[in-house]
Parts: sequence; C-alpha cells; structure tokens
Amino acid sequence: MSMLNGKQIHFMGIGGIGMSGLASILAERGHAVNGCDVNGSPRLQRQGIPVAIGHHPSHVSDAVGVVVYSSAVSRDEPELAAARARGIRTISRGELLAELASAKQLIAVAGAHGKTTTSGMAGQLLIQAGWDPTVVVGGYNVALGSNARHGRGRFLVAETDESDGSFLLLSPAAAIVTNIDREHLNYYRSFDRLVAAFQQFTSRLGPDGILIRCEDDPVIRDVLSHPTQLSYGVHPQADVRVTASRSLGWGTEFSAAYRGQRLGRFRLRVPGSHNILNALGVIGLGVALELPLTLIRDALWAFRGTSRRFQLTQLPNDVWFIEDYAHHPSEIRATLAADPFVGRHRVVIFQPHRFSRTQLLEDEFSCCFDRADGLIITDIYSAFESSIPGVSGERVATLIRAHGHPCVRYVPRRELGGYLTHVIQPQDTVFFLGAGDIGELCHDLAARFCATNGSPG
Repeated sequence: MSMLNGKQIHFMGIGGIGMSGLASILAERGHAVNGCDVNGSPRLQRQGIPVAIGHHPSHVSDAVGVVVYSSAVSRDEPELAAARARGIRTISRGELLAELASAKQLIAVAGAHGKTTTSGMAGQLLIQAGWDPTVVVGGYNVALGSNARHGRGRFLVAETDESDGSFLLLSPAAAIVTNIDREHLNYYRSFDRLVAAFQQFTSRLGPDGILIRCEDDPVIRDVLSHPTQLSYGVHPQADVRVTASRSLGWGTEFSAAYRGQRLGRFRLRVPGSHNILNALGVIGLGVALELPLTLIRDALWAFRGTSRRFQLTQLPNDVWFIEDYAHHPSEIRATLAADPFVGRHRVVIFQPHRFSRTQLLEDEFSCCFDRADGLIITDIYSAFESSIPGVSGERVATLIRAHGHPCVRYVPRRELGGYLTHVIQPQDTVFFLGAGDIGELCHDLAARFCATNGSPG
C-alpha cells in the first residue's frame, strides 16, 4: 500500500468480520484508516479507528486515497459511486488481502467448512514457533483476543473467501483445503463451476508450494492435486491420519500417525470430530514446515476456539446456551454431533441465512436436525438478498416436519425472544445456529437469564 502517500484508507462495511481484521492490521502498520458501517464497530473505535454509521458520499473526503468495500456493499451504493467519479481507487476486500499477501509467504485456508478454526489453529502454530506471523481469520480468535494479528515475520496466515471467487486472486506458498460442498451456488450457478474454481485455486500454488488436502472429502480426493501435496483425515490413505480419539467434555483427545509413523497424542480445547480433522490439517502444515512435534502439540492445546463456533455460556438453573455460526446443513450436523453430553434436552433455534442458500439446499435442511429434541425455525436472514417467493423460514419448518421431525415449530423473528422465555427449561442445552443476527438474541437472553436467576419469563 505504499502508493497511498499518507492518504486515508476508507473501509465501506468496516464492521464485517473480514473487513475489520484488515482495517485493524493496516492501522497497526501506521496507515490512516477510517470507515463506515450500518451498525458501527465499537471494537475498532476503541482501537482509535473512526467509524461512521451508515453510508453517505460525504464520507469520501479529499483525504481518502483508497476505498475498500465489502461484498455486502452494493456496487450501486452512492458512496462507492462518488469515489469512482472522483477517480479514487476502489478495491474489494479480496483484492486488498491479495495485495497484503503479495509481500508475504501466504498460508491460505480454503474450503466450505472449517476455515475459521483451521486458520486460527495454523496462526497459533506459527506464533508458537516464534515466527511472528500476520493472521487474518473470519472470527474472533479467543487466544489472539482478536480476529487479526499484525506480525513482522515473513508469513501471513489467511482464511480465504471462495463466496465471490476472490480466493483466485491469491498465490499461496501453502494451501490447506478442508472440503468442497454445495455452497455459494448463487455465485457459481453450478457445483461443477465451484469445483473448477477450487482447481484453479490449487493451480495458483507455485512449483515450490504445497497442497494440504483433506482425504476424507471425496471431491477433493478426486479432483485436487499438486506435485507437492500432503493429505490428512480418517481415510486409510491419508498421510496424516487419526488412529484413535475420545471426547474430553468440551474438548477432545486423539492419536495420529504420519505415513505409518506414530506422532503420539494431541489434545484440543474444542469438541467434535470435525475439529479433529481441522487439527490434522494443521499437523500436516507443521510437518511440511518441519516443526517439532512438541511445538505442534503445544500450539493445538493453546488454541482456545473462536467466537460463534460452539461458544458455550453456562447459565443459572443448569441451562447451557451454545452459539454457533453453522448455517449449512453439513455444519449443522457437525455442530450437533459435537455435543458430548447425553441425557440433556437439546433445543435448537435456527435462523436460515440467505434466500438463495435456503432455496438451493431445502432438501438438505429438511433432514439435518435429527439430533434436536425440540426445533424452532425463525425467519431467513437476508444478508442483503432480495426475497424469493415461496422461500421462507415457515416453509423450512414445514419441510422438516414432513421429513418426520416430531417437534418443530416456526416462530417469527420478532416473537422469538418472548417465546423462548417460556420454552427454555432447567437443564436444557439451547443451540442458537445461523450466520445472521441470531447471536444477538443468544446474548440478550443470556443476560436476561442471569439478571433473573434463570427465570426470564
């Protein structure tokens, strides 16, 4: 970003998890950063970054040299149009990440699911190694105390974004690919085009690069390859393979081997077999970087999870709230399967995310909640999409009921808080699932439970 010559970098949609991380890193590097967002960003403001509420052309002042916009910002937004009319450079978040990564050795994490946790673990690994990496992840990393870290070392660890194809701007030194699933088809239009994009991403690895791929994913196994590659998973052909595992309450313990050689035991502070897979990918990265096993083991134990990823709040009357970003059927199944406790009544509140995703995956949504004792579906979070006739949270509930779920109900978003105060009972485990604003309801209800000693109604 040397071409700025002291001018400001203005972020449109600065409060988004990906945008805020890049803004924070650039501010730490000494750039003049400001931004705007419909909801503001108290965390960035505490960091000294000015954030205006809403969008307006007046935000594009003479001091601005670059405008960075998020995928949530319409290309017809007057503020963005004003910047272009004045000849100010405008770039997407993906383009900015690619520019930052061009000066580093990039370790990129790609895939439909598990990117945030895997990139967080990979960042922790390089921190543990003393390599002072820059880290950009799509969630608040508890160990980092942030979703981004400015480092002076040669590595940048980044969670990539395939949703708009921007991961094809990157040229990684190493890439971990977790899985390929029917996701973002509103952009790609077909699964074949999505798969082709991942193949193109893999081809952007240089001749000295390495592909670390999940062998358990049949699509990855069939279509992704690189002259230098390392696989991981439960699959018997995986290079880094789990040999045994067990639940440890809210964590896990597993043993692994590398090409037949025992690596010993590893412990995680996050639950679920899907997180064991994420950890295996990072073990593969550690092996590729020739890091000592003890360091890899310590780094995985030091990783303390990410916000909105099986985030537990224990409340009075033995009520547990679990907030999770799961919004795709595969993620929902993995999250509910990760609950290690039996005998507790599971209530699941699900907020579908995007009309297009809900329409494309309605068959999968109808059969991914079997582990829920009670299920509440609320309105679709649009994520700035226009509504699609006939696609609704009520229809999702109807489809799940038709599939055979014995206890599912649709509750409008505006009524959800009041309804839940009468439904939640002592010793319930309550999951709040979705990528929209369902987490705000989780936090509001948790505060109410604590204020009234577990009896919010």
